[in-house]
Amino acid sequence: MCGIFGIVRQDNKPVANELLQKAIELVKHRGPDGQDFYTRDHWGFAHGRLAIIDLSKDGVQPMHYKGHVITYNGEIYNYLELRSELQQKGYSFATQSDTEVLLASYDFWGTDCVNHLNGMWAFAIYDPQKNQLFCSRDRFGIKPFYYTIFQKQFCFASEIKQFTSLPNWAAQLNKTMAYEFLIKGYHDHQSATFFQGIHQLKGGHHLLYNLQDHTFQIQAYYQIKKQLSPLPSLTEEEAVALFQEKLLDAIRLRLRSDVSVGTALSGGLDSSAILCGMQELLKKEGQTISPESVSCCFPGSSIDESVFIDAVVEKTGHKNHKVFPSLEQMLADWDKVIWMQDEPIASASVIAQYQVFKTAKDKGLTVMLDGQGADEILAGYEKFYAPLFKSNIKKNPLGAIIDVFRFFYLHQIGPLQALNSVQRFRKKDHLTKIDWLKETWPIDPEHLFTRSADDSLTQTSINLLSEIGMPILLHYEDRNSMAASVESRLPFLDYRLVEFCLNLPDQLKINKARRKHILREAMRPFLPDLVYRRYNKLGFATPQEAWIEEAPERFSKMLEETQQSFPEIFGEKWLPWSGEVLKNKQRVHYPLLWRAISFGRWGRLFLGKEIAKIKA
Repeated sequence: MCGIFGIVRQDNKPVANELLQKAIELVKHRGPDGQDFYTRDHWGFAHGRLAIIDLSKDGVQPMHYKGHVITYNGEIYNYLELRSELQQKGYSFATQSDTEVLLASYDFWGTDCVNHLNGMWAFAIYDPQKNQLFCSRDRFGIKPFYYTIFQKQFCFASEIKQFTSLPNWAAQLNKTMAYEFLIKGYHDHQSATFFQGIHQLKGGHHLLYNLQDHTFQIQAYYQIKKQLSPLPSLTEEEAVALFQEKLLDAIRLRLRSDVSVGTALSGGLDSSAILCGMQELLKKEGQTISPESVSCCFPGSSIDESVFIDAVVEKTGHKNHKVFPSLEQMLADWDKVIWMQDEPIASASVIAQYQVFKTAKDKGLTVMLDGQGADEILAGYEKFYAPLFKSNIKKNPLGAIIDVFRFFYLHQIGPLQALNSVQRFRKKDHLTKIDWLKETWPIDPEHLFTRSADDSLTQTSINLLSEIGMPILLHYEDRNSMAASVESRLPFLDYRLVEFCLNLPDQLKINKARRKHILREAMRPFLPDLVYRRYNKLGFATPQEAWIEEAPERFSKMLEETQQSFPEIFGEKWLPWSGEVLKNKQRVHYPLLWRAISFGRWGRLFLGKEIAKIKA
């Protein structure tokens, strides 16, 4: 829910109300239910509200409580439990909102309040006694928080585009981040952004700003590695029961809402488990209304998941709405999605996801549960097999080799196909870097990001949660849902469930080559058999390759526009090379072509003349 903005003038002059209004108006999609602001001395807060809990005017922000002032984006799912606990400590409440509970929590626990929260958040709290701003972002970075210092002003925002409201501010390219995106596909892996001077507060971090001397410090309050500890000895049956309990409780908390709640259903194991879990919880509460879902389908394509979606619909009897993205719709929405995302997008799936959330809103759904996080914590990707094999080959060589053949069987992969896949994988990194592109754009290697080694199943999960993987997926999820004025909630990123899963033994995640074993077994009573026995992993896929080959001349034109926008990056070899890629259908290079086009379109929106039109 919501959009936030704040500014501190380091010259100690008053903040103009007009500036706050303009900044929050730029993200009206995040807060369509009203905007407000508050100024005091040389600082000010702005807030745009998407009303989810306590729809009355009592929930309006910036909110005041015992002298504290907050602008906050997110949801505290355990706010009822915290409210009861704080009432026992003598606190009283004038609203039914989670915002007031958050303020009272800060008043009682101080900055340690975040360790009592189960939710997603990005907020700034003014503390009059300490004369400081306490800024925080949730453990995994589900909700965004950007900040910058510009012309003696410290500013923070939900979205980067809000900084365009600052007089004289002009976007400048961060070449290192752009390079890593184009060459490696990296995104949101650091505090730096595509914009020079704009940073994001990383998940699990605080920012404390001293309003007296205008200094600030950033601290990590949550590190997943510190939560690792061996679980008590559990049988598989006990572990499965405990997992089911934790997942259903995570879903239960995320059903708390004063507006309609639905879910995104892909037909995969994760989203199906959430929907079936939702229905089971609603039945226990005696409710006869089933949750509604929205699905993305591609009839006639090998990536179409309609058969699995329909199996879930048949099992549950719930109402499902299907979206059918097309090449034409994708091209029409591309620039809008980039504008909402603030940064280039890596694939067409980002646009398809936006269309899912837009459809959800059109169908009257304001809150959507989604399955992000399950693959990262439960070894759902193929990349988890390598560290598992390395570990198992030392303990049980024969068993490890048998599991390799089990993998081939489950995924219907023959030996020659497997060998070809390995060879393509080994060549892919070299092919997609394109040495001549690196030569036209020299970057100091010392400034480039180095991924942590995936040396175990658990470490691979940690790397995906904190480095390359989850951060960009959360970026896409937040901007796409908020672009449609929809709040997305992610049960698999309930910190209690994440910590439990990361401490599980490997065999409960991948068992006899079957990924997400414990999820399958825990939700088996509720899932259709077709989904329970589904072993292929598509992710949120689109027929991007087919679309490129469907309209090569249009993509060629966009590649030419990219070269014209950034001739210093895409030199004289770019167009001949990309033309050959399209002509010969060299699909291994398509991701680079897509990123290049997306980067070019982003550049024209944010770095060129188009931004003047948008700001106007």
